[in-house]
Amino acid sequence: MRWLQLLMLPTLALLYGCAGSLVNRSPVIGDFERQEDVNPQITEVSQAQPRVSFSVDRAALIKSYRDLVAITPQGEGYGKELQRLADLELENSMDTRLSDQQKQAEQGEQLAKLAIERYQQYLKNYPDRPDNDLVLYQLARAYAIDAKPQQAQAWMDKLVAQYPASRYRDEVQFRRGEYLFVAGQYAEAGKAYGDVVAHYPNSQYYDKALYKLGWTQFKLNHYIQALDSYMQLLDVKQQQGQLGEIAQADGLSRADQELLQDVLRVVSLAFSYLPQRQPINQYFNHVASRPYEPLLYKNLANLYLAKERVSDATNVYFSYGEKYPFSRYRPLFHQLAIKADSKAGFSNLELAEKKNFVKLYNKGTAFWRQQNPQVQAELQPLLTRHIFDIATHYHALARASKKSNDYQLAASWYRSYLHAFPQDTRAAEVNFLLAESLFDSGHYRQSITEYEKTAYFYAPGKNSAEAAYAALLAYNRLISKSKNIDRQKLDQQFIKSALNFAELFPQEKRAAKVLLNATQKLYQQKAFAKALASARRLLKRPALKSKIKRDSWLIVAQSGFQLKDYATAEKAYRNLIKLTSSNNKKQLKSLRLKMAASIYKQGEVARTAGSHQQAAAYFMRASKIVPGSKTSIIAEYDAATEYMTQKDWKQAIVVLQAFRKKYPAQKKWRLGVSQKLALAYSEANRLPEAASEMLMLARLSPKKDQRDLLWQSAQLYEKTGNQKKALALYKRYIKQYPQPLARSIELRQKLAQYYQANKDSARMKYWLKEIVKADARAGKQRSDRSRYLAARAKLQLAQPLRIKYAAVKLTRPLKKSLKRKKNLMKQAIDAYRKAAKYQVEEVTTSATYFIAEIYRGFANALLKSERPKKLDADALEEYNYMLEDQAYPFEEKAIKIHQGNLSRMARGSYDDAIKNSLRALAKLMPFRYAKAEITDDYVE
Repeated sequence: MRWLQLLMLPTLALLYGCAGSLVNRSPVIGDFERQEDVNPQITEVSQAQPRVSFSVDRAALIKSYRDLVAITPQGEGYGKELQRLADLELENSMDTRLSDQQKQAEQGEQLAKLAIERYQQYLKNYPDRPDNDLVLYQLARAYAIDAKPQQAQAWMDKLVAQYPASRYRDEVQFRRGEYLFVAGQYAEAGKAYGDVVAHYPNSQYYDKALYKLGWTQFKLNHYIQALDSYMQLLDVKQQQGQLGEIAQADGLSRADQELLQDVLRVVSLAFSYLPQRQPINQYFNHVASRPYEPLLYKNLANLYLAKERVSDATNVYFSYGEKYPFSRYRPLFHQLAIKADSKAGFSNLELAEKKNFVKLYNKGTAFWRQQNPQVQAELQPLLTRHIFDIATHYHALARASKKSNDYQLAASWYRSYLHAFPQDTRAAEVNFLLAESLFDSGHYRQSITEYEKTAYFYAPGKNSAEAAYAALLAYNRLISKSKNIDRQKLDQQFIKSALNFAELFPQEKRAAKVLLNATQKLYQQKAFAKALASARRLLKRPALKSKIKRDSWLIVAQSGFQLKDYATAEKAYRNLIKLTSSNNKKQLKSLRLKMAASIYKQGEVARTAGSHQQAAAYFMRASKIVPGSKTSIIAEYDAATEYMTQKDWKQAIVVLQAFRKKYPAQKKWRLGVSQKLALAYSEANRLPEAASEMLMLARLSPKKDQRDLLWQSAQLYEKTGNQKKALALYKRYIKQYPQPLARSIELRQKLAQYYQANKDSARMKYWLKEIVKADARAGKQRSDRSRYLAARAKLQLAQPLRIKYAAVKLTRPLKKSLKRKKNLMKQAIDAYRKAAKYQVEEVTTSATYFIAEIYRGFANALLKSERPKKLDADALEEYNYMLEDQAYPFEEKAIKIHQGNLSRMARGSYDDAIKNSLRALAKLMPFRYAKAEITDDYVE
């Protein structure tokens, strides 16, 4: 029976849950709630007395009832006490039998058995009481708790038989059904479930009983009856808002979801076991229609698909359409059938059903007209997808067969798409494919119409440029087959189409070639102005290929010369020269001669107009036709000299900059150009450029002059406010010219001061260390100034150590923080001692003052340190005395060092550090140093 007990665990758990008090309300077997066991006969007091709330020891209460039963005669009252005692023992049994402690668990089992004996004794003594259904109910609970399901079932059977109107009947019948179902007695279980369903529609067990009734009918192969039960349950769920037409409602609890899923699964199984060809249709032909029928059809088809019964699944989909020809879900099921055929590899069926889909639901059909706008909007993507697939399928066949009729078939489907949905998002793409099919079939004039419609009628898209270009290809096909008269007209149409292409699709990579073709046709027709404008438009395009660029410049040059626009011609020839390979000597010579003629023509025009200076400029440019020649270099250099002689500094600078750019390899001119530019920049008050030029001179000049030029360049940058560049040059100077020390160490000091002013402590620290290093390595060049700077640097370098030391607080544990503070104190004192060794008076007095303050600070830190926890008053006082003893030597050390600083006043020293030491002593020894006359004596 172990398997039966395992199956009955859910029921036993529900029976165990009925441990609530029987005093306040009647229990139910499935009750999981626990309530405090309080007997109102004990706790209730007179209304005149104040109410007192207290808890009762259940064990003591049970003992009290046992004593009461033992002394009470077996009369009416005896029965109530006996029943109450059994209730208490049963409840206590539930609390203890599941304990982890074996002794308590055994006690719980004994209590259950005692309760059973008392209930049986009660029934024996009072067999005919009208409320004995409660005792039978409790006795069934007790047996269930005692893991005796057969006895529990027997008492529930007795309750049902003897008390047909019991208020516990719905639950007991449901529990009986559960026991019988687990035992495989489906017919008897069905009767129990059926009793609940038939007589207790408002019971909390109604839905579950109806659900299990369907299962018993399914187990007995009564599939129609099972379906009837499940439809009844689904009706309830649909009325409760848990079930939609084609899906479960959102937001259901997990239990509700699982119940509905299982019901829908077994409904599908039941339909699949029926012998009819279309079982779901046959069923609903004999029962009332349901709003959720689409969901049942979909689930049944899914079941068939899961079993790879594709034909059965598609039959289900199509059977729904046959039953409900105008349902909004019919196209959805049709689409699912197509998808199933596709997944199964039934390509012929898939194509045929796509055609049928379009035939049944396309725009203008009876189905389409009966749908609301929302359904039509949902249907449109499916229709357009299928029409597109069909059209492209026949298009692919046509490309394989090369038959004109096949192309026309594809074209007809494309036209069907555009006729039904002209504003669809893929309309432009479909129109392009229509044009393609016409082009492939040799209908060039029709294809041009559709290509240009795709390119210029629809909004710009991925096929717009391709269609516009394809139209030009179609024109070429027509031109090649046309007579001369027709060809001239077609050329005009081609030019217009090509210009449209170039204008609307300027980023298209073929646009340049198309525009060049149209431009060449214009030049051939001697329309020079139009050809020139078209060529200029072409040259504005970025990243032109070399050949297209050359052909364009050639049209510009020739058209410009013909139109007497010599400046344009010159520019075009100059660009042609740049585009011509240096190996093509003959062509280069021809182009240069033509360019020279264009420049000369401009000079002639200027000379005729009396602009001689301008004419000279033209002739000068003519001399530059061959860059790099000796004549060109000398002429340009001398022109710069002449501009400087006339003090036209601005023009001189322009010429010299251009000269340098054109002839970077002419080394012998570098120094002279740089000298002239340095002078021109200075005279033009362009100091930053003058400084830059001076720096260049430092590189070009002999070594003996380079150091001073670098120094002057740095000073000039500093003068212009370019502090960053000046600092970089100062660093470079220090690196290249560390000697003599006097200048380089001053530069180090300047750098340190700059970074100090800009609060860049890391770089300031670096240059302070560099000052110290430079002084240490100076040898004979060491001076009072270098020693002074080094001493000041050492003093500054010590400051971060002192600040770091001062920041450390003496906290618990004192040993750890004291060790850290001592280490930092030693580092700081060592740093100040090293600064004092330079014997620079102001540095020495400052270092002495700071060393004394470090000792004084340490004494104060000891006195202010965190005290250990949990010290009583006496211990705290003793600890404070100990700290004072520890701090005293450091304070004495500070006094002596400050006094040592004051002793320097006798030698004439009295700087800020000595004043600070005096102030410190006034606080440390006020009885001696806080008096004005003593201070005056020290000063004297």
